[in-house]
Amino acid sequence: MKQTRDLETLPIGRLLIRFSIPAITGTVITSLYNIVDRIFLGRYVGEAGIAATTVAMPMMMIIMAIGMLIGFGTNSQISIRLGEKRHEEAEELLGQGMFLFFTTSVGLSIISLIFLEPMLLFFGATENVLPYAKPYLAIVLIGILPHQISFGVNSFIRGEGNPKTAMATMLIGGILNVILDYIFIALMGWGMSGAAWATVIGYSVSALWVLHYYLKGRSVVKFHLKYFKMKLDSVKQVLLMGSPHFIMNLISSVQMSLFNNQLARHGGDTAISIMGVIMSFNLIWLMPIIGISQGLQPIVGYNYGAKNPARVKKAWLMALGVATFMAICFFIVIKLFPQYIFMLFTSDNQSEFVITGSDAIIRFLYMLPTVGFLILSGNYFQFTGRPKTSLALTTIRQVVFLIPALLILPRYFGLNGVWYAMPASDAGALIFTTFFFIREIRSLDRQAKTQI
Repeated sequence: MKQTRDLETLPIGRLLIRFSIPAITGTVITSLYNIVDRIFLGRYVGEAGIAATTVAMPMMMIIMAIGMLIGFGTNSQISIRLGEKRHEEAEELLGQGMFLFFTTSVGLSIISLIFLEPMLLFFGATENVLPYAKPYLAIVLIGILPHQISFGVNSFIRGEGNPKTAMATMLIGGILNVILDYIFIALMGWGMSGAAWATVIGYSVSALWVLHYYLKGRSVVKFHLKYFKMKLDSVKQVLLMGSPHFIMNLISSVQMSLFNNQLARHGGDTAISIMGVIMSFNLIWLMPIIGISQGLQPIVGYNYGAKNPARVKKAWLMALGVATFMAICFFIVIKLFPQYIFMLFTSDNQSEFVITGSDAIIRFLYMLPTVGFLILSGNYFQFTGRPKTSLALTTIRQVVFLIPALLILPRYFGLNGVWYAMPASDAGALIFTTFFFIREIRSLDRQAKTQI
């Protein structure tokens, strides 16, 4: 049990490096699934190929939402149980989490394939984009189960204190996806189907790696077939703990659909393609911050369960500092080199796609330097067993501010109004998040004083 003892005894800086660097590496490689698909599609299929992946993104967010609901909810509970030295309950949670992934994945695949075309139309697919989006999403939907295993169950590996194995899972799938994209799209000319198969095969190989880790007994928290079932009391707690991430991604799916429809109305298929590139680049900076969050989770969860408020505070503040610094660096890159980002996705460097997109990405990510603070602060409350507070911060940012901004600003500013909706939402959310942040820091200080 050295891995879990280290969470309580090693210096916070060393722990954050140990857990975050593998998570950052893995999440960045994972982001290549989306980015490389679009680079190859933009160059070998055209803007319609990028637009097709963009209108498929709301469904991908729904899949991710369910994965986070089960994965993060279960992982938070496992980390807390390990901190409380309740090992058998942690193993019950592992078995239940795997069962939930299996049942929800199969059900979601069947239902989504039945309603594929009307679903894509709701997500913003135009008449020109629909023929490209249907074959792509249909194949991706077949691979929901391996995606959820490689993403969701892999988070359990990180939660028990084994970040290097978790990183290897994502590296295997991400690198394989890049290789297969080149083979299927560039060499074999499979287009949209090639991009989808590359993604599904990458997820499937990663899923086999995760299952091998547990079935061969290498894990701290062991998998037992007798726990491969639901236990009502723990399911409720898992769903409650995972609900902030679930609702955040479900809302993001609705928002992406709204974005796509507004873009189609005010800018056409080119604007949808531009959003696809922005969202791809968004992953490049977002994934490292998510990696820091994933690295922070076992440290905070364990020490919160072990009643070490000083270590909880130090880990949170250190992670916030690193995430903010990274966000500022990415924002500087965007300001200096926006056109080069879009040139990766097309061979026509003077097209409307490049010129309009270079301005749009700066407007869309204007509040990027604050986003690391917003994400980590919201996740912190989930890590410490307070999903309602985490959910409140998520709802304020993505519902109270962003959806009204998307509905109102385009009426007055047209296409620019769509690009400005995100920074307007982040500015409003920053005020509320700062309030909760200050209150929590003071609470941790009071708890630490009572232990002196």
